[in-house]
Amino acid sequence: MKTTTSFLCSMSILLAGLAWIACSRGAPETPPPAASVANDALGIAIAAIPEPFVVTSNDGPSLELQATGETGVATLHIEATDELAGGINLVAEAESMQDWFEQQPDGKFFGNLELGTPHGPAFTSRGSYLEDGVAVEELWVFSLHPTSNRMLRLAYRYPPGEGKERLQELANALGEIEAYEAADN
Repeated sequence: MKTTTSFLCSMSILLAGLAWIACSRGAPETPPPAASVANDALGIAIAAIPEPFVVTSNDGPSLELQATGETGVATLHIEATDELAGGINLVAEAESMQDWFEQQPDGKFFGNLELGTPHGPAFTSRGSYLEDGVAVEELWVFSLHPTSNRMLRLAYRYPPGEGKERLQELANALGEIEAYEAADN
């Protein structure tokens, strides 16, 4: 009986010590917020740049992000049209990419999808082709601009075979796009 009591006391002391060590470490550190980027010419900001993206160019009407994947680097290029007085037909824009893909060297068109975004529907076009003898896939998204009668075009180029993963990355980035107006000085 004495041995059992001694064992239980030792275990209690051990557990109390472990609890003290765990509590003394404090709360886990909160990771820093994701970086953001704004582009005045495009009139957009990316509120929190989702992983695995990093900004590689933010110059005038061009914003470019890159993401490293299993088989290589992917590049996301974002641009916006000028104001469109006659309306925006996102479906027609997406469907017109079939001809473009099929006209490229060894071009193949994989189809279109509709996406829901914070700014309304968006439409995709995906295909592949050879560029300088190297196979690439591209996923294009046509979306409404968050504040004006403009269209956003996002072109995501990546190594072949990564379409599903890259679509998710692109959807994450698209979900972070918001209106941006530069402060007047």
